[in-house]
Amino acid sequence: MTVSGMSVKKQKPALAAGSVIFWIAVWHFGALAINKKLILKIPLPFETFKEFISLCGEKSFWQTVSVSVLHILLGFVLGAVLGVVFGLLSEKYLVFRAFTSPVNHLVKTVPVAALIILAWLWIPSSVLPSFISFLMVLPIVWSHTASGVKAIDGKLVEMARVYSLSKRDIFFKVKLPLVSPFLRAGCTTALSIAWKSGVAAEVISSPTGSLGALLNGAKTSINYTRVFAVTLTVVLLSVAFEKILKLLWKEQKR
Repeated sequence: MTVSGMSVKKQKPALAAGSVIFWIAVWHFGALAINKKLILKIPLPFETFKEFISLCGEKSFWQTVSVSVLHILLGFVLGAVLGVVFGLLSEKYLVFRAFTSPVNHLVKTVPVAALIILAWLWIPSSVLPSFISFLMVLPIVWSHTASGVKAIDGKLVEMARVYSLSKRDIFFKVKLPLVSPFLRAGCTTALSIAWKSGVAAEVISSPTGSLGALLNGAKTSINYTRVFAVTLTVVLLSVAFEKILKLLWKEQKR
């Protein structure tokens, strides 16, 4: 790594912290200015963080978090696994791609709210968040996997065959490293979408003991400070799991 590269790497934490402080300040002073004209005030950062700390001290809150984490991760894992399988099949078999492509595009284009309401007609509210997360993750990982397979250099594969590498070695040592960056980008993007769509499904269907139900309850009781605090929880969880996914990916590459 070059000296300039090292200095940029050292600056990243400071820049990230500075960015967070800047936007908290924008939130604080923006809310102060806007609240002068509002009946229902926008919660200030300090009020939101205080409510968040208060929630963290409640055992029931962590049970709620665990329910939503289970919903989202279940949908994400199922969507990612099936997305990889469909991505590989769609690039290998033209017939499979032709018959599944309309479904892929349909899921991509239909608004999430419409999908949630339609699915809710037949799927129990306890399963709905996982199903919606699954639907949102599937086409993203599918498309990225297919793009990664397209990017594989045929000459490298032929060279590996010339050197008598087994099919297993060709897959793990040649193909997988070329597809891996696409898959990583797809999974990272899909995870954040899974949180957004999954919690949105929870808000609409309000399964018992979920973050979405807590959000809905706080909104109904006009407790906007709690609405902001629960939203902050969702954001922090999404960021935390994205970081964990990236760390796991780095560990696998070693």
